[in-house]
Amino acid sequence: MKTTLNLLRIVLIIFLLLVIAYSGFKIVNIFKDYHDVTVANEEAEEKYVSVNTDGIPVVDFEQLSAVNPDIVAWIYIPDTNVSFPVLRGSDNATYLHNDYRGLYSFAGSIFMDVNCSADFSDIETMIYGHNMHNGSMFGRLKKFEDEDYRKAHEEVYILLPDGHYIEYKAASGEYISIENDVYLLPKTGGDPETMVLSTCTDDSSDTIRFVLICKYEGKHKIKKNNN
Repeated sequence: MKTTLNLLRIVLIIFLLLVIAYSGFKIVNIFKDYHDVTVANEEAEEKYVSVNTDGIPVVDFEQLSAVNPDIVAWIYIPDTNVSFPVLRGSDNATYLHNDYRGLYSFAGSIFMDVNCSADFSDIETMIYGHNMHNGSMFGRLKKFEDEDYRKAHEEVYILLPDGHYIEYKAASGEYISIENDVYLLPKTGGDPETMVLSTCTDDSSDTIRFVLICKYEGKHKIKKNNN
C-alpha cells in the first residue's frame, strides 16, 4: 500500500512538473511573440519612414511595394503608437496573422476591408487591427473613447503611394455590435466621408468591436523636405 502511494506521489509530482514546464514554455513564447511584433513594427518605421518638417511622415512606398505589393497606405496618428503600413489582401483573412512582409505573425497587420477601394475613395473605408494586450497594433485604440484623449489626438493621417495624404479627424470612439451598419460594405457612389478603425474587444461572445470613427477632412500633397 505504501509503495503504491509513493508511486502515485511520484507520478503526480512528475505531472505537475510537466504542467509547470509547459506553462513556462507557453509564457516565454507569448513574450517572444510580443517582442517580435514590436521589433518588426519599429524596424519598418525606421527603414521606410522619415519625418517631414511639417510633421507629416514621408513613406518610401517604392521600397515597401517591393517588399509586398499589398501595401496600399500608411496610417499615422501623432503622439500615439499608431504608425503602420496598411495592407489589402485577397480576402479579410490574409493579414489576420501575417505581417506586412507576408510572414506569419500572431499579431497580423493593420489591413483594409477587401470590399473597400485601395485609394480610400469610398464614402466609408474600414481598417482592421488586432487588440493586442501589450498595446501594440490597435491595442490602445480604446483610449479614444475618452473625449479628452480623443481631442488631444484628433489628427489621423493616411499616407498614400501617389504622394498625397488624407487628413481625418477622430470624431468618436465607441463599442458597437458586429451587426452595426458600418460593417455593411462597400459604401460607394459619393465623396469620401469617414474612415472606421475597428478592433476586437474582450467580449466573450465575440460580437462587440471598438471603433474609432474618423471624419474626412481633405486630401493634400506631401511636401518633401528637399522641395
